[in-house]
Amino acid sequence: MKTRAILASTAMIFASFVPVLNGSALAAATILDPLPDPQGPSAATEAAMEAQCDALALNHGALPDWEGELDQGSITSEIVAGPTEVGTHTFASDGVGEQHGAGIFTPAHIEFTGDPYRNGGSVNMWANADSVGGHYSASTYDFEGEFETTFRYSFDCTITETVHVPVDGHYIIEPEDQGNEEQGQQSCDAFTALGPTWEHWGTDHAQCDFVVDEAAHDDEVVTTEAGDPIDETQTDTLLAHEDAGEGFDITETVSIGKVLVCISPTTSAQLKKGAPGTWVAMHGYSGEKCTTLWYNTGATAGVSNLNTGSNNVVTVPIDLP
Repeated sequence: MKTRAILASTAMIFASFVPVLNGSALAAATILDPLPDPQGPSAATEAAMEAQCDALALNHGALPDWEGELDQGSITSEIVAGPTEVGTHTFASDGVGEQHGAGIFTPAHIEFTGDPYRNGGSVNMWANADSVGGHYSASTYDFEGEFETTFRYSFDCTITETVHVPVDGHYIIEPEDQGNEEQGQQSCDAFTALGPTWEHWGTDHAQCDFVVDEAAHDDEVVTTEAGDPIDETQTDTLLAHEDAGEGFDITETVSIGKVLVCISPTTSAQLKKGAPGTWVAMHGYSGEKCTTLWYNTGATAGVSNLNTGSNNVVTVPIDLP
């Protein structure tokens, strides 16, 4: 992991990702990874689903006539909470890549890299400066952290009713019966008319034999009922971005750009005469060029170019001594 003394312009880059707030009053994390996929339902959640299906079946009747079973293919999931960071993070323990300076930069030691120069019509003078070391009050960086996400699992139950279908058939007169065949068949037809609720149904009775048209069997009547969704929370390691992280110190030399080094207060009388007042050195400048002579003769020359293309430039507000 590296630290860099530059504020990265990352706010717009990460605007389309998922913001996550953690416990810090300042820290604000943005998830860079895609939203996690559901890991569930867990075995415990599936057991709870099965229990609901059993209860739905019992609402209709007892086993074995009524049975409930979880329809695995019906299970769907949706995120209802999170991802939310678990605990806190720091660049030292969780950072990935480089740490960038943010907040306010306080120079440790200022070194001026050129003579004072004028800026337009101002009676003050500035100089380009470096800071040898310093402190950023905040930082931005990527990190890997633990995040909790709550998924809601919806599901259906297959409710099966087992219906016993009795034997179907009819009665005929026994072939050996020696009586009046027509009258005997009439008696058998009367037995047939009694149907399956008759106590002798399905067996030979008196002078009549029972003929099976369709054997007794069980039919299943299947319906679908929705269970109550179950929430389940999972933990994932995700890559995120911190844009208001902890401050940190640097030891390298960085450019802090244009610094006001010479102030020339003016009185009303002096203004009327067009003469600058007493020069006052500012922000640690100890050179000898906070003078009217330098202001008039040399302050417009030799101004160094700040647009060097270097990244080692402080781009956040600076707290100058």
